[in-house]
Amino acid sequence: MELEFGVQYSKKDRDTSVFEAEAEVEDEPAFRALLDSEYEDFEPVDGGLNTIEETRIDPYIMLSGENGPAKWEAGLRYETTDFSITDETADADARTNDKDYGILLPSASVRWALSDSDRITASVARTVRRPNFDYLSPALLGGEYGDNDFIGNPDLEPETAWGADLGFERRLGRRGVFGVNVFYRDITDLIELTNTGEYSETALEDYEDAIDDGATPEEAAEELVSYVLTAENIGDGQVWGVEFDLSTPLDFIGMEHTGVFLNYSWLDSSVDDAFGERRFNSQSDYVFNVGFTQDIPSWGAAFGATYRKQGDAEGRIIGEEVVTQYGGDLEIFIEKQVASNVVLRFTGSNLLDSSKDETFNKFNTIQDQIDRDFDEYEIETETAGPWFQLVARMAF
Repeated sequence: MELEFGVQYSKKDRDTSVFEAEAEVEDEPAFRALLDSEYEDFEPVDGGLNTIEETRIDPYIMLSGENGPAKWEAGLRYETTDFSITDETADADARTNDKDYGILLPSASVRWALSDSDRITASVARTVRRPNFDYLSPALLGGEYGDNDFIGNPDLEPETAWGADLGFERRLGRRGVFGVNVFYRDITDLIELTNTGEYSETALEDYEDAIDDGATPEEAAEELVSYVLTAENIGDGQVWGVEFDLSTPLDFIGMEHTGVFLNYSWLDSSVDDAFGERRFNSQSDYVFNVGFTQDIPSWGAAFGATYRKQGDAEGRIIGEEVVTQYGGDLEIFIEKQVASNVVLRFTGSNLLDSSKDETFNKFNTIQDQIDRDFDEYEIETETAGPWFQLVARMAF
């Protein structure tokens, strides 16, 4: 049996200073350096003048051992976080926010050898995911998410989860492996983007302009199509799934220089919002990878291909619902040794000209969304096109 213990310390600081000024220049025929006299006074942009500090002290202890065919580990970790954010562009009563918390994180795992080729693994652990800094800043950012504004939430709690995994792994020949793993996560204080229900500054300005132009309030309300988003702990949720993995050379059928690999993950989830039960926002229901590699030792060359695909993802907040569809991605490579210490590698990616297609359903009010009274329907398609790369590697 082996005992390990210690303390991990980390400190993250981020200072942001972004200012802007309008320049009094007209009809300039070409780029040139502007004089100080041509600028108006510099002012910080929204969210552009802030300081974030995070200090963590994490003591831990871990026991590990081996009993016959079983190898096991058990650990306990206590993570403490002291967080402070100051944003000079936010409202005066929200400029400085402090938060500190401690979370106990136990874990245990075991690997059981059924034979020389077969193994079972099992684990249980509590984990934590802290909100990213951008979600915590209290400044109001215009047009941060498309037409929607965003305001951070410094009161966010960290997201915690109890998880369990159970897997089976089998070795194939000398270098191959096949595995299957099932997992479950019970998540507390799930963090997601939400709609505050307040209209964005742009929407309110467009509404006022329409009123000034003589529109009735009902007609001007058509301009109220964008909102202020924020990040919130929306409650508790669960996610579960199955993962399959295969990676092996084909030497068992006489093709020792050919390798194949396949990975498939299926997952589902459940969380409740204002409209009922749904999956986690922006979570695909599957991810799939398959490919092969072929070595040609007599030529000092190799080539291969990988195909990737993921399922549709859905998202729902107040005022907007979106479905995202992803096209398949094909990548190939060709590699050739041109000298004893030089290798050339050519890669082509996105050869199928994969697209990302999004459909948006938009609503003016929560009741409209419940009644399926649509205000706007939007379709967006994004393609990047294939790209190619040629790289030379030299060993000294």
